[in-house]
Amino acid sequence: MDKTKKGIALFITLLIIASILSIVAVSFSYLEKAQDDASVASSLIQGNLLYKNTTNILKRIFPKGKTDSKKLDILYSIPLMLQEEKSGFMVNLQCRPLMVGIPISWLDEELDGDVPEKYQLARKVLTYILERFEIKEPSELEQLIFSELSGIKEYSSDFEPRLSSKRGIFSRKQFDKILLNYRMEFDDINVFKVPWEKFFVFIELRKTAKIDGEYLSRELISSAFDIPLDIVKDSWITDGTEGDKQTLQTFLSENGASDTASPKLFSKKGFNAMHCEETFAYRGNHYRFSFDYENERNANFEFYGKL
Repeated sequence: MDKTKKGIALFITLLIIASILSIVAVSFSYLEKAQDDASVASSLIQGNLLYKNTTNILKRIFPKGKTDSKKLDILYSIPLMLQEEKSGFMVNLQCRPLMVGIPISWLDEELDGDVPEKYQLARKVLTYILERFEIKEPSELEQLIFSELSGIKEYSSDFEPRLSSKRGIFSRKQFDKILLNYRMEFDDINVFKVPWEKFFVFIELRKTAKIDGEYLSRELISSAFDIPLDIVKDSWITDGTEGDKQTLQTFLSENGASDTASPKLFSKKGFNAMHCEETFAYRGNHYRFSFDYENERNANFEFYGKL
């Protein structure tokens, strides 16, 4: 990497860090006001404040419709940790690409009927999972997933069908309930051995959403394009190493893929969609929360409490 590229990378890094610093600045102003509150309540309020400030900063760094691969590479590869010694306050922000898998909603054939390739790809990958991880009752698990997507849940407190308040699966927690009910009813522990987040994404997205063509998971490439996983692990690079990164289509062509990357399903470049986890120190304890960010939309905030 020449001096010019090093200078650009350093400038981008400093820009991101300077922006994140504003999170801490605003948070410090709140600390003194919360000192007398109950620790649990005040830590939750503090977490919500950090969440709001962090997402506002992300909107400024990664605005809708403008993608900067260098900024994304830096954010994904370097955790941002900021600390103020006097008060002991600390923030650690880690983000990773969100759209590395297939949106789970693509399994709803009616929802995306205008692009049948979405359902076909999602169905192919789900079938791969059911066979690869030896799910004992594949049709039953499929039915539970499809029922949730369509708005009819096959389970409740007494396992009687009931209507869902909203059509679709919008979070990993919601999907985990499906897995738990399947596990309890059919005594199949294999369902928990599947790294689901490497194949599917559980978030409410726009119908125009695509899979991230720059950062998609190795497991998805292997299952979607029939390339042995060992080959993908050895060859697919997503860490931004200068000169080593390939486009998805180039990678598929060089490794004998069974199909091409349809532009209807895969983006040619990475885009502003990420899952972030933030840890902060407050009044002698550490707390953590997570959220999803996608083109100036944030969702699935979850506060984990004291670590």
